[in-house]
Formats: sequence, structure tokens, C-alpha cells
Amino acid sequence: MNLKRLLGGGIVGGISFFLLGWITYGILLKDYFPQQEGTENLTFIFLGSMCYGFLFGWIFQLNEGIGRCVSGIKAGFGIGLFTTLYFNFFQNMNKPTLDFQMMVIDTLTMLIISALMGAIVAVVNGKLS
Repeated sequence: MNLKRLLGGGIVGGISFFLLGWITYGILLKDYFPQQEGTENLTFIFLGSMCYGFLFGWIFQLNEGIGRCVSGIKAGFGIGLFTTLYFNFFQNMNKPTLDFQMMVIDTLTMLIISALMGAIVAVVNGKLS
């Protein structure tokens, strides 16, 4: 395991995920995903973003072929697809009705963010190789 690529990709990936999430969910889509006043804890959002970044960094450093932008986009898209569907299905399991539109918007948003983050982590891993 290459610790330098894991740390580099994980840190840069986590920070980029945090910033991309803030831009998309906090600014662009804030009307679709309204927050109740005082319920946001940015520390936990940041820590969750870092965990997601380190997941990408770990997967990418295990797979030597993910060191270029296009391969990072493809891998980020795949990881984002399954993690977002997993999260959305579990989020909605106890709700009496499924908000399908919200689920589709969230999935598409996370696919874009994950693909962009995948490209960023792949480029960082490529530079650190």
C-alpha cells in the first residue's frame, strides 16, 4: 500500500467533496434540500466528507490503473452510483411514501460530485506515483 497516495488522495478528495457538496447542496439545490434551522453540524459533514475522500483514495491506490482523469471519472461514477443508491434506499426505508423525485435529484447530484471527485483523486494519485 502506498501511504503517500492514500493520504494525498484521501485528503484532497475529502476537501473537494466537502466543497463540491457545499456548492451543490448548500447553494445550488438549497430549495430542493431545505435544512431545519440549527440542525447542520459542519464538523460531522466535514468528517463524513473526509471518510468518503479516503474511501476513494484507498480504492484508487489499490487499483494502479486509476491515475488519470478519465479513469477517475469512471471509477468515481461507479462508486458514487452504488453508495448513493445504498444511502437513499436506507434513508427511505421507514417513510410511508417514497419521494422519488428527491431520490433521483440526489442520485444525479451525487453522481456528478463523485465523478468530479474521482477525477481529482485520480490526478493527485497520478502525480504522486
